[in-house]
Amino acid sequence: MNRLERYLLRNMLAGVGTVLLVMSALVVFVNLVSQVEDLNDTHFGAGQLLFYVVLRLPAFLFRTVPVAVLIGTLLGLGSLAVQRELIAMRAVGLSLWRMSRATVLAAVLIGAGTWVLGDVAGPPAEAMAQQMRNAQRLGGVGARLANQVWLREGPYFVRVDRLVSPRLLGGVEVMAFSEEGRLQEIVRAPRAVVEPDGWLLFDAEGTRFDGEGATVFRQSQGLWPLRIEPRMVEVLAVKPETLTLAELWRQIQFLEENGLQSELFAALFWSRLITSVSVLPMMLLALPLVLGGLRDSSMVRRIATGVGIGAIYYLTNLTVGGGGAVLGLPVVVSAWLPTALLSLVALWRLARTR
Repeated sequence: MNRLERYLLRNMLAGVGTVLLVMSALVVFVNLVSQVEDLNDTHFGAGQLLFYVVLRLPAFLFRTVPVAVLIGTLLGLGSLAVQRELIAMRAVGLSLWRMSRATVLAAVLIGAGTWVLGDVAGPPAEAMAQQMRNAQRLGGVGARLANQVWLREGPYFVRVDRLVSPRLLGGVEVMAFSEEGRLQEIVRAPRAVVEPDGWLLFDAEGTRFDGEGATVFRQSQGLWPLRIEPRMVEVLAVKPETLTLAELWRQIQFLEENGLQSELFAALFWSRLITSVSVLPMMLLALPLVLGGLRDSSMVRRIATGVGIGAIYYLTNLTVGGGGAVLGLPVVVSAWLPTALLSLVALWRLARTR
C-alpha cells in the first residue's frame, strides 16, 4: 500500500472507532438510567450496576457493528470529501480499485475485531452478567457452576447436568439431608421431567442411609416431592447468547441427534458468522455513496443516509433471518439472504462509480 491508501485506511478506521466509542457511551448511559429503577429489586450497588451494564456492552455492540461501520466509514471518507482531499487523490491517479483495496483491508481488520467482540469477549461477559442477575433473582437457592446447575429446595440439593428445556432435564442428582445436616438419600437419574407436584425421575438409581447402614434401590419411574418451579430452572438455563460459535455448533448437533428443534441455535450461529462478514459490503457501499451523489452533501446528510441504510439492513435481518421458518426458507438461506443482497447492491454501486 502506498501513502494515500494508508491515509484512507487510517481515516476509515478512525471514523468507525469514533462511532463505536460514541455508541458505547450512549448505551452505558441509557442502560444505567433504565436499570436504576430495578435497584431495589436486584439489590445492586452503584458499582455493581455499572459493572453489570459494562458486561452487557460487548453483546450489544456486536449486534450493531454493521450499522456503526457504515456510519463510521461515511464519516471518515466524508471528512476527506468535504475538504476536497478525495478529489485531489483521484486527480493524482488514485484509482477506484486502489481505494477499494484499502477499504477491503479496513473491513478485514474490523471484521476480525468484530469476531473477537462477538465470540471471545461477548459470550463470557454476557454469562457473567446473567449470573450476577440470577444470583439476585434466585436469592441464593440456585447457582450455575461451569456446565452444571445447582438448586436447593428445603432439605433437597439438586444437580442438573443438562437443561434441555425448563421441564426436560438430563443428568439429575438429588440429595436429601436431615435437619442435622446428615445425608439421608442420594438419587441419580439420566432424565427427569418437572411436574406441578414434583420431579418425575426415570431409570433412577439411589442409596438410602440410616442408622443401620445403606440400602441401594432402583426405580424405572419415581416422583420426588421437589417444588422447584420450571421458571427457576429456566433462569439458570444456558442462554444461546452466552455460547461461543463452537459451543453453539455442539448444541445444534446434540439437539438434532436427539430429535429436538435446533432452529433457534442454528439461526444465532449463522447470524454470528454473518455479522462479521457483513462489515465488508457495508464499507464497500460507503465508498460509492461518498464518491457519488453525496460528494458535496453535508455531514448530517451522510449520517442520516448511513442510519437509514443501516436500519433497513437491521430490520431486514430481523424479518428474513428471524422469520425464515415462516417464509419456508432454510435457516442458512434466510440468515445469509440480507447480506447477499447488500453485497450485490454494494458491487452494483461500485460498478457505476467513476
